[in-house]
Amino acid sequence: MSRSKKARLTVLTLSLSISCGAAFAEDHCNIDWTKLKLTPTQQQQIAVLETDWNKQYAEIRPVIMEEQRHLSKLLSDHNSDPVEIMSVQQTVARKKESLNQLATANYLKKRQLLTESQQYSLEIMVKNAVSMRQRMSSPGGQTEVMPDRVQSLIERVRNIWPTSGQ
Repeated sequence: MSRSKKARLTVLTLSLSISCGAAFAEDHCNIDWTKLKLTPTQQQQIAVLETDWNKQYAEIRPVIMEEQRHLSKLLSDHNSDPVEIMSVQQTVARKKESLNQLATANYLKKRQLLTESQQYSLEIMVKNAVSMRQRMSSPGGQTEVMPDRVQSLIERVRNIWPTSGQ
């Protein structure tokens, strides 16, 4: 894999983790893996990873929700111990971070199963999901220069005829 491609994948992974990591964990940044024309073996392997993820999510998410309810209760009570509030808040933050790490690791395992062309298609899908999430989180804050489909087409053409700078 070329150095520029590795750098691009690293940047994409970082932007995914920063902008969409929690969204993967909360299932708001779904990728439709069926659009990648997976082989039956890939489909099976991704299904196993999905099952593992769903099990982990089902175990951790309710605990986080309960801790968040407890934290809200502590924050609303004027007699709450500040040390306990900080402790519960840190526990919630650690568990959320753990869930985000599991979601990112799961995504990376899935990506590793893909061919190079499938990874490129996935990259476009993730970029679109990240930009959609960013637009949803700050509506009106960004002006879209061109629709995602046109932008995606332009990127595909650029990758067919790479410039000497790549």
